[in-house]
Amino acid sequence: MKKVLIGAAVLATALTLTACGGTVNKNTPSESAEASDAPITAPTAAPVTTPKSTPTPTGKAKSIRGNFIAELGDIGSFSNQSTKKVTTKFTVDSILDVQCTQPYSRPADNGRLITVALTVETTPDLADDTNPNFRITSHDFKFIAASGTTFNGNLGSVATYSCIDDALTFPSGGMGPAEKVAGSVVLDLPPGPGTLVYTGGAFTGPFFEYPIS
Repeated sequence: MKKVLIGAAVLATALTLTACGGTVNKNTPSESAEASDAPITAPTAAPVTTPKSTPTPTGKAKSIRGNFIAELGDIGSFSNQSTKKVTTKFTVDSILDVQCTQPYSRPADNGRLITVALTVETTPDLADDTNPNFRITSHDFKFIAASGTTFNGNLGSVATYSCIDDALTFPSGGMGPAEKVAGSVVLDLPPGPGTLVYTGGAFTGPFFEYPIS
């Protein structure tokens, strides 16, 4: 890995983003807040992807696209749209340029390979969701260049599948209720600065934006 693209910012003062299905907390990992404004335990882990989970904010700055402006270490969560119960919590721990280590690794197709490291925790309430399984893949991200142009290529190119050891990635079978995982997703981005958007698999936003230099 060459360099940290963005620096972690964890504030002691609680500043919560709440989504109809998601929240972001400007806290230490022990100070997360629930979408319903009731306290939730901080994640050792993160995001939920179901047709009934969507993020909506209260109290935190949003970008011109209406997404949460997040930083490394911010605690985010998704909740069931019907029950309003938190089903997943997450933190994005680092976003790094990566040097691939696997025998069949290949150069980036789009110009630049990065790893996004997340810690994710699902809650027992995920069992009540219409899709009680959480996955993280390259399809949960998009890249917007500094010019505002959204990259419409494939962030999950062949190069991303042969870059790091499988043990460092998320389980191929996904996560069920009450599970914790720390892992990385490899993305193939175009060169240059911009914004990485994480959707958590939700169909509607606001989503979570992370600046990349």
